[in-house]
Amino acid sequence: MKITLAQIKCVAGDIDGNVKKIVEAAHKAKASTLVIFPELSVCGIPSYDMLKSADFVERCEKALDKIAAECENIGLLVGCPVGKFNAAVYMFQGQRKVFKKKYLEDFEKDIFEPSDADELLQIGCHKYAVTIGKDLANTNDDEFLLTNRVDELMPLAPDVIINIGADKCGVNRSRTRRNELRQNVLKTERPLVFVNNVASKEEATFDGGSMIFGYESYVVASAPFFEEAVVDVNLECLISMKHEDEQQDYVL
Repeated sequence: MKITLAQIKCVAGDIDGNVKKIVEAAHKAKASTLVIFPELSVCGIPSYDMLKSADFVERCEKALDKIAAECENIGLLVGCPVGKFNAAVYMFQGQRKVFKKKYLEDFEKDIFEPSDADELLQIGCHKYAVTIGKDLANTNDDEFLLTNRVDELMPLAPDVIINIGADKCGVNRSRTRRNELRQNVLKTERPLVFVNNVASKEEATFDGGSMIFGYESYVVASAPFFEEAVVDVNLECLISMKHEDEQQDYVL
């Protein structure tokens, strides 16, 4: 089974342009079971003022129909606002399933509503826990007791954790992010797929660095920083026993 990290630059408010990039990236994936895009990839970030407009959100939802029509035989997981939710939408051959973010950042709370719906994405014999952005951040005051969205999904026995994000760049952020995600792998003993928004280094916003952690909690595949990329990964790599991260840090 193969999955694809579709690390694309999503422009705020440019729905048509973002849809074009999503379709192009999906068709670059080679025999992939699932192509995964970043958080709010249909509308781009920051679009928070735009997202207060019901008309804008409706345009985003209609854009999903175009993506589905042009990628009917490709399994996609796309970040998009759906109603009052920050969502990840799975689409394949007329099927559609919506996964909604629960743990919102402060600036999102006057735009989106949190969701308590607990369900997994099942593709064939594999079950995926789909999370968005800060769903994987520690919600407990004790930094040594990691508590977050995955705790609520683990009773459903997922095989793999997915997180689509919009994590910004910063000094030592690549190392810090990697360690934060690794904590989830070590706690759950599940591989983890992370797909991030990206922009150029000059824009100093989203740095990319999408990656996959294997069972041993090391990065076994990754996309570059500050560049768009479509990376196909065979899930067999998740059993890798190597003890050195493939991904290197960047310097601002």
